[in-house]
Amino acid sequence: MQKQEKKVDRRVLRTRRQLSAALLELMQEVSFDEITIKDITERADMNRATFYLHYGTKEELLYSTLEGRFDQLVQRIEEDISSNPDKPVWSDDCYDQLVFEHVAEHVDLYKVILGSNGFGGIIHQIIDYIAAVALRNTLAYYGPQKDGEIPHEISSRFVAGAMFSLIVWWIRNDLPYSSEEMAGMCHQLISKGCDDLLDR
Repeated sequence: MQKQEKKVDRRVLRTRRQLSAALLELMQEVSFDEITIKDITERADMNRATFYLHYGTKEELLYSTLEGRFDQLVQRIEEDISSNPDKPVWSDDCYDQLVFEHVAEHVDLYKVILGSNGFGGIIHQIIDYIAAVALRNTLAYYGPQKDGEIPHEISSRFVAGAMFSLIVWWIRNDLPYSSEEMAGMCHQLISKGCDDLLDR
């Protein structure tokens, strides 16, 4: 019985990977709004009923595709945090580097999502995801905010927005700097602020 369940699980994963790949291929050709579920299933060589066994809409498929990639990144970050519990979150650029390495590893996916045929709403999804991770880890290390401090929710959104903007620029310019260089610059800008860096 267990063997059969594992076999079904692998089949489900394979089907979802095929649907994701079909959607990303189509997004390189036409805008997301123009793509239909029929287009996706025809490109994946499966029927519409199979699609609806896994997803309700094409938006759900896109979110699922991205969340799978995000979850891989967050797992790597949180594994590092758990092995270094006394190290402040964002205390150096190692976490920033994990983000930029992840983007470089999946650059074809992000080029599609953030390109001219991309899905605008996904921008908020990405920023929300980064901000949620930043907030969770900030609260875990620093605890509740103290009187007079900038709210953790605000600082987390700031970090997410800054990092997202740099990632978009980096991708659109074909990765002119390495992941390590981008992580270092991103970390300095976020941790020290533009004023301190530029007024030297």
